[in-house]
Amino acid sequence: MRSNLTAQDIEIAVALHFGYRANVIVPNVSWGLRLTYEADLVVLRPSGWAEEIEIKTTASDIKADLKKRQQHNSLWFRKLWFAVPDKLAAHPDIPGRAGILSVTAPNDVSTVRGPKVNRNAKPMPDDVIAKLLKLGCMRIWTLKSALARRRAE
Repeated sequence: MRSNLTAQDIEIAVALHFGYRANVIVPNVSWGLRLTYEADLVVLRPSGWAEEIEIKTTASDIKADLKKRQQHNSLWFRKLWFAVPDKLAAHPDIPGRAGILSVTAPNDVSTVRGPKVNRNAKPMPDDVIAKLLKLGCMRIWTLKSALARRRAE
């Protein structure tokens, strides 16, 4: 078990936890969904319902999130999760409506608390789903370009 998980470690662990073969999972989403903030991860279920995962690696990250205006209020997200290293899973500043995912290793995620369902949420319409899928595809090519540049160095 690594004691200092990075945001990328947590991101990968959560993608495995939610199952990227069964769900569409896209990192760093704001464009196309008309969000006023960036969602760290969006999980789109086959049903059309989406969930937001906020990734935090330190207690100061969690505290800073409280000061943001947006407070993760989007009609596209039925559930909000905070994915954190296990040592932060009981942090008192994680919003009460958020579920908590405790990450102890890149392939070890457990649910500490389930999220409250946002009763005002709406399933994503086809045009928004298309934008989310386009963004996910764009992420692939950005990553491949970065890997190619790294190999060339």
